[in-house]
Amino acid sequence: MAGIGIVGAGISGLTLALRLQQLGIDATLYSEADADAMRSGRLPNTVGRMGHTQARERELSSEHYRDPGCLMTSAKLSIKGDPPLEFLGRVPEPIHAVDFRLLLPAYLDDFTARGGELVVTGAAPDAVQVDRWSREHELMVVASGRRSVTELFPPDPRRSPYDRPQRILTAGLYGGLDLGPMFSYNVSPGCGEILRLPMMTRHGVVSGVLVEAVPGGPLEPISHLPAAEVAGELARLLPEHAPRLAERTDTGFELLGKEDLLQGAVTPVVREAVAELPSGRIALAVGDAWITNDPLTGQGANLGSACAWIAADAIAAGGPYDAAFGHTTAERMWEAAAPVTQWTNTFLRPPAEHVVTLLLAAATRQEVADLVLGLFSNPAYAWAVISSPEEVARIVDDGPA
Repeated sequence: MAGIGIVGAGISGLTLALRLQQLGIDATLYSEADADAMRSGRLPNTVGRMGHTQARERELSSEHYRDPGCLMTSAKLSIKGDPPLEFLGRVPEPIHAVDFRLLLPAYLDDFTARGGELVVTGAAPDAVQVDRWSREHELMVVASGRRSVTELFPPDPRRSPYDRPQRILTAGLYGGLDLGPMFSYNVSPGCGEILRLPMMTRHGVVSGVLVEAVPGGPLEPISHLPAAEVAGELARLLPEHAPRLAERTDTGFELLGKEDLLQGAVTPVVREAVAELPSGRIALAVGDAWITNDPLTGQGANLGSACAWIAADAIAAGGPYDAAFGHTTAERMWEAAAPVTQWTNTFLRPPAEHVVTLLLAAATRQEVADLVLGLFSNPAYAWAVISSPEEVARIVDDGPA
């Protein structure tokens, strides 16, 4: 073996592998599972991929499952209140949602069909295994994994303001809830958020619902229920916390299967991106191995794809792939990751006064509504707006640029 070793076959690892393959650079992908095992696993997430992520997929000739029913052209924000604050906006490019148990195996099949080398490990590697592999490669890139991540890449306290989960998560696939190709973002202040998006799955296009519960609040208990009780409890919660979703459920509202449910929590963290291995090589972290953001703003997979692309281009520029290369590449990736991380961490707290002003303007002016909901597709601009009372004032006074 030679070239680059990539640990993890999530969206970051697969994007990196496909991009390096496209650039003519040898890469070996180390995955815990093959494509068939991925297809039969538990729901890993509910992800909407933005236009910039889809553009990279087009460049890689790896577009899949583009059914119109899972291409969202509009989005609605609803904040509980008396009266509620609500607005509907157009998104600049359709948001695409596919169950990763379909999408990632399709990417993996693309990689292997084009001659890529896959090593199925059957288990998550530890740091010792990554070091062992590094002796056969010029560079190791770690894109996912549990033991290797915690052992190689400690948290960066400068960029990690939280030491515990800020939301308790319940994601599932449901029948009996139809809003068409629209993203629905529902906020119950002090309690959490409930997000709905149409997803292409092995059941066809169905509703993916993510409950983001404030710890200790009334939405949290659903995250501890057995699968058989989740749909009933969610149906009970929706009228109070997401009434616009409750209005669109019918008597067939149900969780589609026990494997179509994910419950848990994540602590938002940015890790050190570079580890020096006993072999003398380095390991570079990308994707979830480097940054874990709460899914509240829907940016995790999109950021993972973006950073994998940056890393691929840095690798293609040539070595030596030493610590200096790793830190330079990490800083380039941080330029893309910083606004996503700062925006997401800010959204986990109650909104600032100027953000409330922006939302109130969006409720009465369509061009502002379009701008606000378009922020999900442009995280750099999103942070430039959310972090700046002056920019919000300009938008409210003069309209979007």
